[in-house]
Amino acid sequence: MIEKLYRSPIAYIVLGGMLISAFLFYSMLKFADEGNAVMVILIGISIGIVAIFITKAVAYQKHGGLIPK
Repeated sequence: MIEKLYRSPIAYIVLGGMLISAFLFYSMLKFADEGNAVMVILIGISIGIVAIFITKAVAYQKHGGLIPK
């Protein structure tokens, strides 16, 4: 399933990642206003995971389907 996502057009991957990241940033700021440090840290980690996924997907397409390591 991951390879199917990796093969979708880069524009869709980047746009989807931007939408997910924007929602996560909004949620992170909302939890920061409430003073919930644990959720802020967890959402920050989630944003990093989304960024890694986008980077790997773009690298996968750039290198012609080779799995990046």
